[in-house]
Amino acid sequence: MGADDTTAEPGLPYFCLTTSGLPPGEAFERWRTLLAPMYEVSPTTRSAVLPFGTNIAYPIDDLVAHRTLLSTQRLQRDRRRVDAGSDQYTVQLYRSGRFQGTVAGKAIAASAGTVTFIGRRHLLDGMLDRADTTGIVVPCARLHGLPLEDHEMLFDAARNRLLSARILDLYRRLPTTRLDDAPALAVEFVGFLRRLLDPSRAKDVLEGRDLDGGLMALARMIVQENLSRSDLSPAFIGGQMRVSRATLYRLFEPEGGVMHFVQGERLKAMRDALADPMETRTLARLAEVFGFSSASQLSRSFRNRFGAPPQAWRGERRVVQQTSGQGTVQHVWKWLRETR
Repeated sequence: MGADDTTAEPGLPYFCLTTSGLPPGEAFERWRTLLAPMYEVSPTTRSAVLPFGTNIAYPIDDLVAHRTLLSTQRLQRDRRRVDAGSDQYTVQLYRSGRFQGTVAGKAIAASAGTVTFIGRRHLLDGMLDRADTTGIVVPCARLHGLPLEDHEMLFDAARNRLLSARILDLYRRLPTTRLDDAPALAVEFVGFLRRLLDPSRAKDVLEGRDLDGGLMALARMIVQENLSRSDLSPAFIGGQMRVSRATLYRLFEPEGGVMHFVQGERLKAMRDALADPMETRTLARLAEVFGFSSASQLSRSFRNRFGAPPQAWRGERRVVQQTSGQGTVQHVWKWLRETR
């Protein structure tokens, strides 16, 4: 089946927890229970609001991807949790909010747009301020042979830019990824991460042929972040990417041109949003967000591309997701324990 196929096949299993609408005490207990194997969760001060949050997690072969919305709160990982934890690293993008604290005895600060690289066996004590994060948990076995302990917890600007684009691109695809496709998706991400972490291949990644793959992920990120703009043109995209007109056109030639790519990304972003259990906005609002002139124009374009109107697509995906079933807190803990 092609990438545009909309047949409602069972996709990746997932776990989704939200504390929205719950009394503060109950919301805190649910949130603390979810994070208990990894962190002790507490308010930032005695008088602060009790922590709460929303989390969705997908197993991707032996990786785990998640998006997490967190209220202001303190997270601590003590020696007991370190000793009981799996040997893994989390590559995490802060979409908004910030983190400040110490990890493995070193001070670290992360804000919107920052990617962190933190080991599960690192002691941690820090404050999160209303953060929206997307992370990929990678077992150390997948990164064997790399100098992980010598790597900084933050990336330089070039690697941060490419990696943040990859993380967003991967997460966007998860709601419509079939289970059989998960191993290839994991191999693709880990391969790119290994190249970024390997000092001996740094020039190949940042200046060589591998860069094209990173640039396409970056292009998708720029387009997705600016879908509602009327000036989302080749000139705008090239300026944001800091590449020449010739490089831009060469990059998009296999895609049928820049604007053909933009329209395709608008439609795929809409499709993936409608399949995302965390997406609750109305069809009219999504049409505005993704740059369609009206809900009716969106409906026509969506049907022409995918063979079904958007509202029907959303309803069909919800039925499939309910049939496939969600994981539980225990499933998440199991996924993370097996990510070694």
